[in-house]
Amino acid sequence: MTSPTLLCAVALLAAAPEGGSISITTTSPEAAAKYVEAFDQLFAGHIDVSRAAANKALSLDPNLLLARALLYSITPGVEAMKKVDAAAQAGTSLPEAERTELAIYAANKHGESENARALELKLLELAPRDWRSHVYVGTTAFFLGHKAEEGKKHLREAAALNPKAVSVWASLAAIAIEQGDRAGAAEAQKKVADMRPQDPAAQADYAYALITAGNLDEAEQIARKAAALPNAGAKPLAALANVEFYRSQYARGRRDLAKARSLSKDENERMGLIIFDMLGYTAEGKYQGAMQAASALEKEAQAKKNPNFYVLAAMNRSFAANLLGKHGEGQKYAAETLVRIEREPLSDVGRKGLKRGAYIAAMWAQAFGNNTAEAEKTLAMLEKDAAESPNDLNVQSAAWWGRGVLKLAKGDAKSASEEMQKCVPSFDLCHFHQAIAQERAGDRAGAQATRTTLLAQQRSQDTFFLTLRSQLLKKQGQAANTQPPAAKTG
Repeated sequence: MTSPTLLCAVALLAAAPEGGSISITTTSPEAAAKYVEAFDQLFAGHIDVSRAAANKALSLDPNLLLARALLYSITPGVEAMKKVDAAAQAGTSLPEAERTELAIYAANKHGESENARALELKLLELAPRDWRSHVYVGTTAFFLGHKAEEGKKHLREAAALNPKAVSVWASLAAIAIEQGDRAGAAEAQKKVADMRPQDPAAQADYAYALITAGNLDEAEQIARKAAALPNAGAKPLAALANVEFYRSQYARGRRDLAKARSLSKDENERMGLIIFDMLGYTAEGKYQGAMQAASALEKEAQAKKNPNFYVLAAMNRSFAANLLGKHGEGQKYAAETLVRIEREPLSDVGRKGLKRGAYIAAMWAQAFGNNTAEAEKTLAMLEKDAAESPNDLNVQSAAWWGRGVLKLAKGDAKSASEEMQKCVPSFDLCHFHQAIAQERAGDRAGAQATRTTLLAQQRSQDTFFLTLRSQLLKKQGQAANTQPPAAKTG
């Protein structure tokens, strides 16, 4: 006799659109809807909201494998990786498109970006009428390959299939930013804000886009209005703090960040806000404040048994030291980061990504700390990483930057600038160092152009960039003060 549960699952599958869509095998249509919400919020960058939706889906149907794979794909640690693998293995009898989506989660959790990319292309062949297929391919094309037009093509197709998907407009906004269309990015996020006037996350995203467009007054208005919404949570206050940091209102920004942390219901979001606050201290030039924030992060990460943030605490100590010119300290903390990476129970993708960040922190400190012998060893690790991910331009850029920094340390500024100009536009540190190389090579006009382009970015949610920005603005002021006085006329 067929069980009622099986009949329900079969009925739901039969009711799903045929001819090119991804099935969601579940006994609960409400669970399927929550999984789709979790997917959308994940690709919109709202990991906390995605996690809550995935948990809700599993409370409605504990056997919904896609929700299980998504949830553990965004959960730190090696045990979470095993659960993603288990979900993929449990789905061997599911329809092919659904099996392929499960395999994508598993590949990404193992840090196998090339395999994941191949699976996403396969999913698109199997389900060309499903907006999620286009989001997978479009976001990978842009965020990894920096192929803006290819990314836009698939995301516009996704928007046609599901115009209410927040992830689509968020990704189109990111592409617009990289192409220099900051007003277009704000317009894309406004579509979501208008569709979701009572959604604090959507309003905060619009405020961030306005920061990027340089409209700080309007960004503040949107953030304050969103913070007054029922159940506003942390996001609008974090956006408001971002505006305040841009205005060098650091004490006020830290108060809003503290309030945001107190309102957040997601431990990962709270720890992310500590990092934002920590590097806010570096933008202000307060090294000890940054170190104290790192200690707070370490304490919370250990209490929550979160290996990723425990490693990130040490890594960001190194970045803070490097940003403020303390390269000996930077080397020490980068070495500590690498030790933690080896000891902590990280997933494969966590280990790989954190190692890349640690190598960047280490090489920065070594090259500018006159330790070129160690820098050469670190560059070899960045180049090995790049060889394993030929289609990920972020990884390639880390190697280009590394080669450039080493050449700069050895006195070949011209070759250094040529290497670093290859970096993707979003790799701000690379272009910051590119300007230094150009200036040392005698190309003052080129250095000024690079700095002007970098300053125009107006990155949001990025206090690392704010530190670079504060240093660039200081240099601009120094340059202006050394200019000869203008000739009098009349």
